[in-house]
Amino acid sequence: MLGQPLAEPWRRLAAILADIVVVGLLSFLTRPWLALGTGLLLIVLFGKSDTAPLVLRTFRWIARALGGVIVLLAILALGQSSLVRSAKVDLEALTGAGQSAAMKEDVWVPENASAAQLRAANARLQEQVEKLKAENKGYLTAGTPWMYKARAFTKALGVTFGWSGVYFTLMAGTFGGRTVGKLLFRTRAVKINGSTLTYFDAFIRNGGYVAGVAMGLIGFFKLLWEPNRQAVEDRIASTVVIKT
Repeated sequence: MLGQPLAEPWRRLAAILADIVVVGLLSFLTRPWLALGTGLLLIVLFGKSDTAPLVLRTFRWIARALGGVIVLLAILALGQSSLVRSAKVDLEALTGAGQSAAMKEDVWVPENASAAQLRAANARLQEQVEKLKAENKGYLTAGTPWMYKARAFTKALGVTFGWSGVYFTLMAGTFGGRTVGKLLFRTRAVKINGSTLTYFDAFIRNGGYVAGVAMGLIGFFKLLWEPNRQAVEDRIASTVVIKT
């Protein structure tokens, strides 16, 4: 890969934003579609090399068998459900976590409550307090507000591990490191050693995307100072993104 032109940060940002839109649109499809994509992912995930170790070939055939069953069940389910789910984008996630689940619970005590009713109400109140403590701890460990909102934003668009895993793995593995966003902005993810980017490489690279989102997008900023412009997903998958 020496001498290849690296993709500029703005080009990579534009490409990933386009891919987020695509994954968000895919999330509106019903679950059988996700199951169908997951089944196809399992079928192709471990490649088809005849020289692979026996353990890998065993896992490959187990994954293929499981993927085939999932695809069959998904096809059968498609005939019993609509193509698009009715749920809308959760816009509350763009400004925070939405209403607390614990805050939705009301503890009602009768006017002439018995001792047993008072004990039960006290137990429910204690449980509610523990839930609120756990939620507050989650907010504190989530990091700064903008980091939390970054994760909430992707969740609101439906960019979950399920659809992102299916999309980024199948697209990049099929089109040689290219996704819709990369095709639009003429970039491509390639292995540092020049080998072909496999479906498994694309799957591992998608894990880097998930890690980057979990870190509040900080891992993506590494491409601004890394010599080879490697973000967290590139470091994990041993890839770089070049212009085509």
